[in-house]
Amino acid sequence: MLATAALIALHVGAPHAAEVNPAEPHVAEVHPAAPHAAAAQTQPFDRQLENQRYQQWLDAFRQDLQTLRQSPDPANADIDALFAKTLVPGSRATQVVKSLVQAPGASTHGEIRFVGILRVFLGALSQSVVAGDGGVYPDTQDAYKSQTLRVRYMHVDGGGRLERYFDNPEIFNPYRLPDPGAFERNAYPFLLFEDSHGTLRLGGVSKEFWDLVKFMDALQYA
Repeated sequence: MLATAALIALHVGAPHAAEVNPAEPHVAEVHPAAPHAAAAQTQPFDRQLENQRYQQWLDAFRQDLQTLRQSPDPANADIDALFAKTLVPGSRATQVVKSLVQAPGASTHGEIRFVGILRVFLGALSQSVVAGDGGVYPDTQDAYKSQTLRVRYMHVDGGGRLERYFDNPEIFNPYRLPDPGAFERNAYPFLLFEDSHGTLRLGGVSKEFWDLVKFMDALQYA
């Protein structure tokens, strides 16, 4: 599989895909002492509106990736500059994208073609809908404390193929959508977004979401 998003440490036994191990991206790996109710929201959570905004962000993110692919040297590109409108500069999310770009792409084994981890990550994002709000992320690392990021719980529709992941008690205890405004680990996949001036920028990918991406990647080889 591949490097973890700048907040996680991934432990997976997925054969081919998992053998990339670029500098283990930073996947939101913060473990606050206990499940934690976040600060009160300034306004009620509007799921329909938030999904519209998420789709707008995803469209812009795809465009930035296309620009990156067309750059002279994608592996050494300035991610902060190229993704200034879709990623929080200096965030864990930029480390995740760097790792994804440097990871092996598509490959062919016999007559079977496997997509690269970047394509799998994009697939997971495309199948995601915003399911709930987890309040402000309580970051414990000094390097990221200045970034105010909100937790967005994401429902990923895998057409029934992801049930084994969601039902795994070693990952979720159990799989459930936390109460509005409450932040909990090991409950639901989530992404971290900066919400500034009405637009979203990705700031981090949770371990719960990244491990789902790795699971989806491994399904290619099952």
